[in-house]
Amino acid sequence: MTLYPPATHLRRRLRRITGFHRDESGVAAMEFAIIAPIIIGVYLGLAELAMVLGVERQVSHSASVAGDLATQAAVLEEADIEDILSATLRVANVSDTNDYVLHMESFDRDSSGSEVSLGEIVYGAGRESWLEDFDAADLSADMLAEGSGIVVARVAYRYTPMGMPNTLDTDSKKGLLPTSLTLTETFLLKPRRSATVEVGAGTGTKFTCTGSASGMNCSS
Repeated sequence: MTLYPPATHLRRRLRRITGFHRDESGVAAMEFAIIAPIIIGVYLGLAELAMVLGVERQVSHSASVAGDLATQAAVLEEADIEDILSATLRVANVSDTNDYVLHMESFDRDSSGSEVSLGEIVYGAGRESWLEDFDAADLSADMLAEGSGIVVARVAYRYTPMGMPNTLDTDSKKGLLPTSLTLTETFLLKPRRSATVEVGAGTGTKFTCTGSASGMNCSS
């Protein structure tokens, strides 16, 4: 009679009774359960990245369009500004204009070498803190020479990932997705048809605009 160690004997009996050692039908399901969350996470991450890049291009293009249209006039009157902003919002194509802000300002340099504002335009007043910082004093003499102005167009857009607020722990403020991303862009453009561009009456003038691409209202 052959004697087996207790553990070996137990394994042999289990094999004869259940055939458990040969049952591999659940292996694929287990592998899928492990890999699926990773695959889904990567897919959603790439989809979100593609959406963010698309929105970033639209925001950047809208700043370029606003500056480009503004530099094609020697003087920007109220009706001109409303048309420019309507076109800008159409190009931006943002889902909520309450998350969008635009600031444009025209500059010149006087005979003493100081920067002079020739007027500014604001869409989304109260949200200017979202914009990138800009100081005209940082402009070189080559960029802003006396009698040769420049228009600075800045935009910002608050993008919400996946179109949802962050549902993670509000105390830790940590997670895979932030509550929002602020996409910003700044364009500096030289006047096309004149030495400088005046906004309304010029120095000290500020137009504040509200509305949408289909209906814009600006006032100074």
